[in-house]
Amino acid sequence: MSQSRRKRKAPRRSPSYEAIGQFYDSLWLDNPRAWTAARSRLLEPIVSGARRVCELGCGTGVTAMEFARRGLKVFALDYSREMCRVTREKALAEGLDVQVARGDMRTFRLPVKVDLVTSEWGVINHLRRKAELAQTFRAVARAVKPGGYFFFDLHQQKLYEEGWPKAVIGDGVTAEEGKKFFAAQHGGYDRKNGKGWTEITIFVRRAGGLWQRRGERIEEICWSQGEIVRDLKRAGFQLLRVCDFADICAAPSPKRGPDGMRTMYLARLKSR
Repeated sequence: MSQSRRKRKAPRRSPSYEAIGQFYDSLWLDNPRAWTAARSRLLEPIVSGARRVCELGCGTGVTAMEFARRGLKVFALDYSREMCRVTREKALAEGLDVQVARGDMRTFRLPVKVDLVTSEWGVINHLRRKAELAQTFRAVARAVKPGGYFFFDLHQQKLYEEGWPKAVIGDGVTAEEGKKFFAAQHGGYDRKNGKGWTEITIFVRRAGGLWQRRGERIEEICWSQGEIVRDLKRAGFQLLRVCDFADICAAPSPKRGPDGMRTMYLARLKSR
């Protein structure tokens, strides 16, 4: 009698990190000094004079906590329920004033206008379609007061083509349960559709020595400089600064070039 083979279930495509959110800090939290220094140069003059900020795509709340420790009123939004849970618990543990909510970057609204919206680690790359970039920038413009700022970064095509196909393996211990885990990641770039993709698989050790498997497939869009400038302008923003990293461990260029891996942008909403 022939037996049908069970097909391996492919990781589900999701930009929401529901399955892997609790492991995020252990796997991807470190930033090179050059990246941190450039970010500080762009943000410090703004944050020092701000009262209210919004972290769009807050992830595990690292930036939201940073702002809240400085006494700012912080709105932390993420589409992932798991990321919102992690951020909320961090804020509660530290007694910080962070208003956490699930939100869609294309349509979110805040109860008050803020001085600054930040969106870091390629959050905007997670949009499903190119047309949604303009929609997202308009939503940010609604949230920022006239003269307020928008800081974000994007992953570029070269990162997807050269970085994501490499297999990466890591391990760690879950913060909440103290369970050992290891992770494997690999991906690539679909030049035809202009999308990078990565599959992340995590194995967590459970009682009795058994390992539980979970995973996600994440797809991201990359945009040209022309598309970024065009849609910022249409939303009412003026692009102020660009920091383009061909190597995130080295000093950035003030212009986006063909060898960029990741790029920071700082824009300001025009006063009406």
